[in-house]
Amino acid sequence: MKLTYARSAVALSLAVIGLSGCGGGSGSGSSNSGGGTTTYPASGAYGWVLKASGPTDAPNKKGLSLVHPSKTDTEYIIESASLNVTDARLLSSGSVDTGALRASSVQPYSLVYIVGGDVRAVSMQANGAKPLPKRQPTGTSSACRFLISANDYAIPLNSRYIISTTGVDGECNTSDDARAEVRLSSDGTPTVTVLTGDAPLDAVRDPATLAPRGWIYPRNVVLWNTSPATTVEVRASAVAAISSVVASTYKQALVEDGTRLGVINFSGGSTFTETPLDAVTTAGSGWQSIGYDADSFYVYRNSDNTFDATSTVLRITRTNPVATVVTSGSGSIALASLGSNVIYLTVLRQADNRLIRVNKTGGTPTETVTAKTIFTSVQTSASGVHLLWRVTNVGTAAAAYTIELVNESSSTPLLTRTGGWPINMADASTQNFNSSESRNRFIFASGFTAAQTFTGASLETYDAATTTSRVLGALPSSADFGTDPSFALAIGGPSGAGVAFAARSSGGSIQQTGARVYSFDLGTANSLKATSKSE
Repeated sequence: MKLTYARSAVALSLAVIGLSGCGGGSGSGSSNSGGGTTTYPASGAYGWVLKASGPTDAPNKKGLSLVHPSKTDTEYIIESASLNVTDARLLSSGSVDTGALRASSVQPYSLVYIVGGDVRAVSMQANGAKPLPKRQPTGTSSACRFLISANDYAIPLNSRYIISTTGVDGECNTSDDARAEVRLSSDGTPTVTVLTGDAPLDAVRDPATLAPRGWIYPRNVVLWNTSPATTVEVRASAVAAISSVVASTYKQALVEDGTRLGVINFSGGSTFTETPLDAVTTAGSGWQSIGYDADSFYVYRNSDNTFDATSTVLRITRTNPVATVVTSGSGSIALASLGSNVIYLTVLRQADNRLIRVNKTGGTPTETVTAKTIFTSVQTSASGVHLLWRVTNVGTAAAAYTIELVNESSSTPLLTRTGGWPINMADASTQNFNSSESRNRFIFASGFTAAQTFTGASLETYDAATTTSRVLGALPSSADFGTDPSFALAIGGPSGAGVAFAARSSGGSIQQTGARVYSFDLGTANSLKATSKSE
């Protein structure tokens, strides 16, 4: 039997997270009365948010707004709420330490986004002028969504992106979608170049500088940091081409070709070595990344898309690559996340659902068995403290939601919130190139109910690195939205600044009338402030 039973709560959560992933006191105002000169923040980073519209359980991204921490009363409208912003990527800058394999003091630099098929960018650093989007003069009109991001923290304008574009049918997300590369000019204007031939699969970094330096293709790597660009053959024509890059570090790529997995090591320059992995252990296609640490990659695969699938989790060492089975069993892995020492798996089966906790190196898993109407998942941080979300009575009017902040050494939660709904994780202020997870700050709502959803709930944050919780403030109550349920999302980091959006929902649709934009500071309790004017 296929995975068709009710997943409404889970689907909505993932939709909100996907929408937001793309992504102190009140300000003194940004304009003088009587037609005086408008002033704008002179320094510091803006927070940003994509608004939402359309069906509550499958929201669309509509409009783009910025808010500056020094003027929390003012919403700077970059794109109107009538415009479809189909995707966005935050471009960040930071101080790169090649010895420590990390970028610290990460700050927002620019937001690159797609609206109406056009790729645009807006600076996230205030400079005393009105923030305005920049675009390629001729436009593109065919851009769909971002596929690969290659963020250069040391020199942000050297960053590049691969996007999908409409094919012959003129529609996004269909089988004939094409590819294009996005670069940034010296003033931050995006330029779009349509690609022909094979599509890039991922980016490759320079292991010495940690800067992105090329694209991985099915049979070769094209290094753009040489003049002219250097093409390095990875797979000869007599060998199966790479079908996907499952995961990549700053110097390696875990790839599959439909028959087995392999690890490509890029040692620098134009040399590489590939280690094919055991064809029996890694057979098949569709391997999914759980994450990686300094020692190993972790991946999973379901044999098919049914409750009766067989699921397998592998650990693949990065030095002298060898694949070993961490755990396997019946059921379909719906979600998987990597902690400091353990892996969490949400497994759906015909008779029940399970949350499986297993050591990264293997051993006997710990299984929490629940009914099909109970769904449990874990979102991990970089600090060994993670967010567990439990939904009971899934798909019914009596659905209930609980968030627990848990660590890996105790069964006692560090924090429990009834009516907990995960919204987002804030971007990390320190990026670790030797680990797949650098984030530590969770953003969630408490007081969420099946009937009222976010109406009357609170916006909260939890810092896993310091085990500190903060209530940021109250979302609109019934006094604001009446008896209607509501929708909310929030985006924060890598600095402390964040922006939230809340709107009333009526008839299953998000309403723009009365919608609100807020700012908040991840490090300050009660910092949620509604904007009162827009520019």
